[in-house]
Amino acid sequence: MKTQSIQTGSINSKYNKANNQSFKGSFLDLATKGLQMCDKYPMVGVALTDSVATDVPRTVFDLVKTGVPAAMETARREFSGLFANCLMPSFIVLGMAKLLNKNTLGGEFKGINLSNSWANGESIDKFVQTFKNSMDVTSKTTTEDEIKTFFKNIFTGLNGRDGDRWVEFSSTLGKEKLDEVSSLLTKAVFDNSDDKKALKNTLAQVSTLITDTTHAGEILTYDIDGKRFGSNISELLRDSVDIAKKFTQDSVRHNLDSFGQKAVKLVNRKSILGLAVILPIAMSVQSINRAITRHKYKQKGAPIYKDFEKGNTHKEMNAKEKADFFSQKLACAASMVSIALLSMMKKPSLQMFQFKGMFPTVDQCRWIATSTFVSRMFASEDPNELRESTVRDMASFSGLYFLGDYAAKAAATIIEKTKPDVKLLNRTGKSTKQSPLLNRVGDWIKNTYVKSFDEVLPKDKNMRSVCQLASLGFSIISLGVLLPAYNRRVTEKKVALAKQKEMEQAKSAGKSDPRLIIELRTNKALAKDGVYSTVAQGCFE
Repeated sequence: MKTQSIQTGSINSKYNKANNQSFKGSFLDLATKGLQMCDKYPMVGVALTDSVATDVPRTVFDLVKTGVPAAMETARREFSGLFANCLMPSFIVLGMAKLLNKNTLGGEFKGINLSNSWANGESIDKFVQTFKNSMDVTSKTTTEDEIKTFFKNIFTGLNGRDGDRWVEFSSTLGKEKLDEVSSLLTKAVFDNSDDKKALKNTLAQVSTLITDTTHAGEILTYDIDGKRFGSNISELLRDSVDIAKKFTQDSVRHNLDSFGQKAVKLVNRKSILGLAVILPIAMSVQSINRAITRHKYKQKGAPIYKDFEKGNTHKEMNAKEKADFFSQKLACAASMVSIALLSMMKKPSLQMFQFKGMFPTVDQCRWIATSTFVSRMFASEDPNELRESTVRDMASFSGLYFLGDYAAKAAATIIEKTKPDVKLLNRTGKSTKQSPLLNRVGDWIKNTYVKSFDEVLPKDKNMRSVCQLASLGFSIISLGVLLPAYNRRVTEKKVALAKQKEMEQAKSAGKSDPRLIIELRTNKALAKDGVYSTVAQGCFE
């Protein structure tokens, strides 16, 4: 019986081990499919990630720890922030393009519609110059051979980063594949059926063919030692076909330079005017949110206190305290702007504000998010809310725009160390293993990127999912759980200290309020530590 028991245990152990491996494999396979879907539809990806990592956890935390008013305002604040910062901008810019198209192009380009085009100024300049070099000067109309030559020339000199090396697209694809790619794209240009689904499938087919061959697509350049091209391979394909369709128009063919100048002007106008509309909306969202709370509960102040619905009897500030409070707001806003500028690591430029897709670029999101977060600081109604807003939003900005990326890169770095046959990173830095530690760390921060799902080998896609899950897990734990818990703890301690001070003042004046005594005893553990504050420190403590 003893031997049988051991054997059964061994069998069960192997069975459980097999089941666990199968479960893990199934989970990763499922996660990979979901994350690839988010990559395919970025709007869904951003909305899902932001909701799972911050919006829902923060709402639930405030519901449990503070109450319904705080939870409702948190939900409105977080989800409206997602909408205003990520989902709304491109629709506004699209509307601006439709309004400006006729006025900006006009003249000889009266019938040309660029309102649905997402090519930025850099891409338009590149396409115009390339088509000029591809034209047959003896032809009066644009031919399929010219467009096919145009696409071949687009890939000539184009380089993509694969790990630690540059890949030249035309030579890596080879004559046969390059001809196939150019033929497919040329056919899409001359397809007048306006079948958007067919065009989308063609672009996806070409993109897959290219990335499967080169394992590069996110980091592009036409000059290895020069500036990085501002689009990835899918954007390059989309925009080259879109603009090439305009080259088939006689008015454009015979006025290429003028068309290029006006097209870039349209990009700049729609982007600047769009942001001019977006930023005020983003900055007003929290004030509207607070007005809704005030109207619903007929209470002034921030709903961050447990007694908010009971009347929120927290002491109002006098004139001097209000002046000091405004100084704290300025200091907090300056800190937020400084972090935003530091995260960009480059001088602001006109190209930084140009839209190039249905989603704002990372730089545009940084500007919009910064204006949103600063407006929340100025909308704060007392020092506790200002501190919570500053800590929460500066941490959120850091997490969304670089710390989460660091978590993914750290996971990829560890995986590559432990599994040398797995390639998950693209490195554009010049440091080597013999370089000083500071140089290597700097390159890891600034010049190391996690490959996209399209760039990695099929066998490595699950490991790529692990990197994405590491980033998501970091955001959930740090921004969705730990940060709200920290803010709530500090606020409760400050409330306890305020009650203690009020009790001491009442006692010294010969008065005694039983309610204060009860609250003081209840919060004694929180009140005893002591907290200090200055104008700058008031943002965080």
